[in-house]
Amino acid sequence: MSVTFVLLIILLFLMAVVGKNRGLKSFAMLIVNFFTFFAMLKLISSGIDPVKATVIGCIVISFITLFLINGFNKKTVSSFIAVCLVVLLTLLLVYKIGSDARLQGFSNENPGRAAYLSYYVHIDFSKLVVCEILIGLIGAVIDVSISISSSMQEIFSNNSYINKHDLLKSGINIGRDILGTMTNTLLFAYIGGFMTLLLWFDITNYPLSKLINSKLFCPEVFQILCSGIGIILIIPVTAIITSAILLIKFPAGKLSDSH
Repeated sequence: MSVTFVLLIILLFLMAVVGKNRGLKSFAMLIVNFFTFFAMLKLISSGIDPVKATVIGCIVISFITLFLINGFNKKTVSSFIAVCLVVLLTLLLVYKIGSDARLQGFSNENPGRAAYLSYYVHIDFSKLVVCEILIGLIGAVIDVSISISSSMQEIFSNNSYINKHDLLKSGINIGRDILGTMTNTLLFAYIGGFMTLLLWFDITNYPLSKLINSKLFCPEVFQILCSGIGIILIIPVTAIITSAILLIKFPAGKLSDSH
């Protein structure tokens, strides 16, 4: 039995014990999202534009994550719309800046990794940097968005006479509390991912000027900064959309306030 399979069983067991039914749903969501990600990779490898395939993948992952776990209600609809908007906004920002920064997939530091591989793969690797940022960002913005919309729904449920301005202000304040910890989480998640690269640069006595301009190092910093921008954007977007949707009176059974 492989170590990976054992860890998977342990994860399933812990999620079932601690999370009960919600934990089992979360595990199912992980499996579905895992296969969604690989379906997205198949689309890219088959010749579909990487950015378009990634945007579609992010929307599908957001839909599965939000509606499978939280059901179909006002907070999940608000969160889903907000996540989709922020993904598109981040894409516009990242695509332009990434092109100007001339970030690409392979660099002078890692030719050995691809020495025995064919270079005729017909993929624009500069676009993959944008795709990596969106995929790295999607989980964080979903987390922040549903946290804000869920908290705003609780506030509204306990005070249905609250006006839109006060509800929006509450959502922004909640987002501010989440902002520091979430950006910190992103920072260390990315740093942990390329810690060996930083050690390699240090041990081989790379000059700071070369390190800053390295094609291996720059995309990682670029991802951290762009992800931080995405996290910031999701706060006002979610607060605005949620405050609007919560105050809309839908016909009975159409869209509930809770699951």
